[in-house]
Amino acid sequence: MTGFGDSRAANGGLSFQGYVAGDILNLGLTFLDAGRSNSSELFDDLSEAAFNARSREHWPLCLENTRQSLLEQIHNWADAKDGKHIYWLKGMAGTGKSTIALTIAQQYSEKERLGASFFFSRGSGDLASAEKFAVTIASQLARNLPGFEEHVDDAVVSHPHIRKVGLYEQWEKLVLEPLSLLGKRTSSSHAVIVVDALDECNSEDDVSLLIQCLANAAAISGIYLRVLVTSRPEQLIDFGFGRISPDAREDFILHNIEHFIVDQDLKLFYEDRLVHIAERFNLGDSFISDGIIQTLVRKSDRLFIYAATACRFVYDGGPLLAQERLSSLVKLEKQSAQPEKELYKMYAAVLEQSFQQNYQPEEVARVYTAFNRVVGSIVVLSDTMTPAELSALIFEPQDKILAVLRCLYSVLDVSEQAGGRIRLVHPSFRDFLLDATKAPDRRISVDAKATHRDLLFCCLRLMKGYLKRNMCNIEPPGTRVHKIPKARIDQFISRPVQYACCNWIFHLQHSDVNLDGEFPEMIDFFHDHFLYWLETLAWIERLSEGVTMIKLLAARLTRQPSAIDTHFTLSRLKSKWKQSPKTHSPSTALSLVSDAMRFLLRNFSIMEEAPLQTYCSALLFAPQKSMIRKMYIKQLPQWIVQQPEPLENWGIHLQTLNHSADVRNVSISLDGELVASTDVRGMIYIWNATTGKKQRTIHFSWARSIAFSPGGRMIASTGRRDKELRIWDVATGKEQRVRFSGYEYRVIAIGSFRSDQQLIASGYDKRVHLWDAITGEISKAGGLRSTPSRTTPQHTNLSTFEAIFTTNKPFSLLFSVF
Repeated sequence: MTGFGDSRAANGGLSFQGYVAGDILNLGLTFLDAGRSNSSELFDDLSEAAFNARSREHWPLCLENTRQSLLEQIHNWADAKDGKHIYWLKGMAGTGKSTIALTIAQQYSEKERLGASFFFSRGSGDLASAEKFAVTIASQLARNLPGFEEHVDDAVVSHPHIRKVGLYEQWEKLVLEPLSLLGKRTSSSHAVIVVDALDECNSEDDVSLLIQCLANAAAISGIYLRVLVTSRPEQLIDFGFGRISPDAREDFILHNIEHFIVDQDLKLFYEDRLVHIAERFNLGDSFISDGIIQTLVRKSDRLFIYAATACRFVYDGGPLLAQERLSSLVKLEKQSAQPEKELYKMYAAVLEQSFQQNYQPEEVARVYTAFNRVVGSIVVLSDTMTPAELSALIFEPQDKILAVLRCLYSVLDVSEQAGGRIRLVHPSFRDFLLDATKAPDRRISVDAKATHRDLLFCCLRLMKGYLKRNMCNIEPPGTRVHKIPKARIDQFISRPVQYACCNWIFHLQHSDVNLDGEFPEMIDFFHDHFLYWLETLAWIERLSEGVTMIKLLAARLTRQPSAIDTHFTLSRLKSKWKQSPKTHSPSTALSLVSDAMRFLLRNFSIMEEAPLQTYCSALLFAPQKSMIRKMYIKQLPQWIVQQPEPLENWGIHLQTLNHSADVRNVSISLDGELVASTDVRGMIYIWNATTGKKQRTIHFSWARSIAFSPGGRMIASTGRRDKELRIWDVATGKEQRVRFSGYEYRVIAIGSFRSDQQLIASGYDKRVHLWDAITGEISKAGGLRSTPSRTTPQHTNLSTFEAIFTTNKPFSLLFSVF
């Protein structure tokens, strides 16, 4: 390393100050760190996902003498030392799945046999994502399963960058392998894992992968592991569980329990809660009757969320309004044939009475406006917030927010403890508010697009007010992210600011903002705060999301549904825009966003490691005509007294994917989202094409030629001496059971797949073969003029099956059509 103009360049190899002579990205900047990591240092686990998290402190368990048969069945399954490993409890919204999951988790925790739990929650940030699933389960297993911590600590030492790899590789290294090692040492470990509301995970791809992760963990020999999963009966989840052998899983449909059993449980629930309310407020024996309870049971129509919300509504009425509220629920119009409609009618009654009973008629209009601003924000935010945090984000006084929330304790869970976040009692309340057809009074429905627009501008306003250079007041500009305690980062970058940085594009995508018109706020943001935004994302370890956000913004500007091509083909699209004399033209926005993407991609690896290098190395090596460089060149530190002569323009180089050995072959998925590469050692690497992050390594000796399937879920490879083609699962890195064999010559070139059913390949016999992906057999063959080489550009046509092979001869291409 060579520092320019400053003697503090190296800092003992732990931080980088100054810049490296040469091409930083091609060299691959390496930071050295001594000492042994362990799970406690590595895991930024999600404590809020556990069953006993503070946010679930007041969640009810199954009432005594209710759900007896089902709970007994689950206990028998969990306690068995043989039989099925997976129990899938599926049911419609409001049927009590989460209460059952919480009860089982609590009971097995008391038995000291709960291995781990993860309760997903839509609209709750990390709780709606699988990003921290593996580390959270591993962290809990390390605390709860004797002997597991030692093996997971070893895994952390062996894989120090485990947090940066894909979900399945994390699961494999942090859960599967430690469990397997533990199973070889002992046969007495018996644990239950509870996963609730799988359908509330926000990525369909991750949902499918999570099912596979859990199935693989439950099947490990030597460990008596049982996995309980709850979800709505959605098609994607049903397909995922359908891939697990019926001998390994137990399915139970909650909403198919006989009506009289559910009604009896609801009757016990209403009796318990209403008696408690009567005693709490001294309402006397006349408060409830068998007729009232029977009516409420009938209206609940097997939905426990109806019963729970109804009782909360009555309780919140206090001694003066409890009786009136109970009567209003009993008198609701004739029961609908659809249970969800009964629930929505109750939500409407709750909101109507909450407002009308607490405010004068002339005040109601202002209250509904405040309701839409506050509650509308709550239901469309991608994460939960405390009242103070929500106040900072939407620029409303906290007292005003609390005043609205006090009317809605029946449907919103607002903790009175400091730091308590606002949560929906049930996701169905969000569905009710966002669908105008479900609300009889349009004043209580939420216009999602308008609310997202409002939140977009709130995010921009907040970032413009708080983002600055050196957000965390760090002195050495080469300081690594992982050297700064998270508590310090959170101290300087508040949760509302973090939320704004990570979600302003999310709100733009779902808003009614028209980028064809005036949107000077976006141009101003890139002009004045772009580098501060990148630095902030790097400190909170979300810089890869910045790449995705800029990509989405470019897609929006080019009027495309997605921006698969990272270069965005701007030269072909700028001509389509009409100039606006009032403000910055769309072509200006396109050029600026494109330049911003190039700047981020080229410097991603160093900014991710050392955020303050955004103002040093990144700016120094940006091309002279880069718009970002011109805007921010004055941000260069004064101690850099000698600057290099950068290139004039960006050129065609977008990004570098660093390998530790020479690259042999490359394949790109059809949707442009993934890149696969092989090196001279034969390893196969899967990369995220957007962020440049390595997602998976497939350990296979001498992988020579590779090709993605059209869906990007499989990849085919052939080895140095193989007479077979092998198919790998991209997500897990596992080899599929079918091998393509029966070929007398070594396969050296793969053409392409067709509809995941067939692939084309050739070898030393100068023939092209079409292989059947189901049977693994050759179904058709054709001849070539000479032997193809390992380099294989590929093309698939819907009507014909085409492949182009290169040869070792100059200016020679081989073309084959089936």
